[in-house]
Amino acid sequence: MLRTLLCLLVSLSFSMAYAQEDIADARGMSEGTTVTIEGIATNGDDLGIIRYVQDATAGIAVYPGTGSVGGFPDNVERGDLVEVTGVLKVYNGLLEIDPVISYNVISSGNPLPAALVTTPAGISEDTEAELLQINGVSFTAGGNLFSVGNYEFTANGETAEIYIRTGHSLIGTEIPLATVNLTGIASQFNSIYQLLPRDINDLEIADNFYLTSAPVQTDLSTSGFTVSWETNVAGNSTVRYGTTATDLNQMVESSDMTTTHSLDLSGLEAATFYYVEVSSNNGTSTVTSTQKIYSTASTSSGAMKIYFTAGVDPSYSTGDFPTGTSGAALEGEIIHRINEAQVSIDCSIYNINRETIVAALTDAHERGVVVRYVADNETANLALQNPTPPFGVLKGNIDGLMHNKFFVFDADDNDNSWVMSGSTNMTSNNLADDYNNTVFIQDKALAKAYTLEFEEMWGSEGALPGVFNAFFGANKTNNTPHTFLVNDIIIESYFSPSDNTTIGIAQAVESADTDLQFALLVFTNNELGSAIVSEHDSGVAVRGIIDQVNSQGSEFDYLVNQGVDVTEDNTTVQTHHKYCIIDATNVNSDPQVVLGSHNWSAGAENSNDENTLIVHDANVANVYLQEFEARWCEAHGGQDCVATDVDELSVIEGVELDIYPNPARTTTTVSVNLEEKEDLVLNLLDFRGVFLQSIIINNVQGEYTESLDVQSLPAGQYIIQLQIGNEQMSRVIQVVK
Repeated sequence: MLRTLLCLLVSLSFSMAYAQEDIADARGMSEGTTVTIEGIATNGDDLGIIRYVQDATAGIAVYPGTGSVGGFPDNVERGDLVEVTGVLKVYNGLLEIDPVISYNVISSGNPLPAALVTTPAGISEDTEAELLQINGVSFTAGGNLFSVGNYEFTANGETAEIYIRTGHSLIGTEIPLATVNLTGIASQFNSIYQLLPRDINDLEIADNFYLTSAPVQTDLSTSGFTVSWETNVAGNSTVRYGTTATDLNQMVESSDMTTTHSLDLSGLEAATFYYVEVSSNNGTSTVTSTQKIYSTASTSSGAMKIYFTAGVDPSYSTGDFPTGTSGAALEGEIIHRINEAQVSIDCSIYNINRETIVAALTDAHERGVVVRYVADNETANLALQNPTPPFGVLKGNIDGLMHNKFFVFDADDNDNSWVMSGSTNMTSNNLADDYNNTVFIQDKALAKAYTLEFEEMWGSEGALPGVFNAFFGANKTNNTPHTFLVNDIIIESYFSPSDNTTIGIAQAVESADTDLQFALLVFTNNELGSAIVSEHDSGVAVRGIIDQVNSQGSEFDYLVNQGVDVTEDNTTVQTHHKYCIIDATNVNSDPQVVLGSHNWSAGAENSNDENTLIVHDANVANVYLQEFEARWCEAHGGQDCVATDVDELSVIEGVELDIYPNPARTTTTVSVNLEEKEDLVLNLLDFRGVFLQSIIINNVQGEYTESLDVQSLPAGQYIIQLQIGNEQMSRVIQVVK
């Protein structure tokens, strides 16, 4: 009898645990309770693997976490009537059923519950997981492009946010400039209530007259450019512009009624930023764009120097070669640019332990150059310690990394303004061991854009930082021009996380017609992984090198499984690059190189301070291809992948270089004789070109000697390299024991 009673109680308990509840009742139960609900799925895979289920009483999220039954959510689509059994769980504030113990698709193609019409304040715990509609919505970032993240909107005098997830179909589409009626599912993340639109159909245009595309700048020159936009119905065209955001005191207009608008701005100043606002009137109403900032071209030389920290395969050259292929050569160029600066040097560098560079910056400061330095707030930056340099240093970004690697020299000088950008930190490892790339570009307009970005972090336009106005990471705004014409080369510039950098990179990748190569330290960004696979599937020849193939969320296995020719870096040093080459073998396409500090990761896109350039030039693409082919060869175990950088016959006019004794056992003397007064750098490298030590000597004229201690070096051949400005001389020394 007792056994029968126990069995009855167990059976009753089991049936009670799995009895079907209204969703509102289920939501009132405690976390950890097993519930069974029935309702209509209001989304499919448009929001990933989560499903939101709603009945006449409420809605709830269903997430197939660890321990869930197979098949969910793959077999559950929007409009399916489903029965779900699982455990209540709260994840970052959102009530979910997780794990899913069982599910059953009862029927498909059902009408969805009617969206509850509400206001932004109605996105709350009371409506969580329900389908909502908010009318009369205006997006703060209208005219920009959707990426991953949150976007603010207003309606009824209230403010709220939508969230766009990784892989969402809205990514890369334009944020409406028009008023919309917005539909989505109410959700929550860390006490922030947000609306989740499922696709473009959830953004219904409510206006009768609106801009269908944001203004676009084309036909750049030193004295003007063209601005174009579109409207849904015909209207006139007006462009207001000025050199400050608050005073658009100039105007061009056309009374022609059209849906495709294009106006030329002429008589402008070279290398000048213009704030632009366009509008159209259809006879009854006027629509106006958000403000954009554009640059005219400069009259600078546009000279470009490309450095790699290791040798390249010059057999792939179509005529051009890198300026330098060693860390020593790169450091020499940096010090040369520091020594040449007359007015200002802005440095935004993630990490530095090269005292030689800090010493050069200190010398510049002491001769009256304004030196300003921004660094990451958690990185060692050993060269900025003991002693603390005399110039201003500001460390920042508490939510991510201040991961930039750029210098700006004499930004306001048309002929001497230089920007340095690339993947190289100012550390011995990055210069001597790791594979890195760096470019120097002489262009005033680009230098001014980098200065504008720098001062947003610095917090002032002066020599001292304005700590209360210093913005890093997500606190920055999209406030710089993005298109530059440099010596007839189009260069795009983006700063993360404000500028939708990943979209810019994806658009470059998706423009490939023939071939695409990439070399990356980290590749975890899903959008870029999908873009690479799409190009591969379309017939583009894709090859890639990834260093950190086992990092969390790495795209490596996904790419391999999709048939992409990608390899891990099999060398003993780190591939620290962040570059991608597009159509280097097809000059009739649009050859490009993506370069800078931006790893292909969520952190780089959403929280880090990063800088990215996209250079549209066949010669630059070919130079980067020479580097890639050397790394590709090494990654596959090849030998003799690079050409030696040592030229015993190299000369610098007016300079003599001798070494004695040679061979040497303990010390050797380097003798330099110069006709003119020069600053020089002496570098000691091993025979592979790996940097060992460096000496900087300023204001040398006539004969100069320097004793080098080689006693601690293993026997073998080494390189002594003399660098003066952009020129180098190399000699081989034999160390014997």
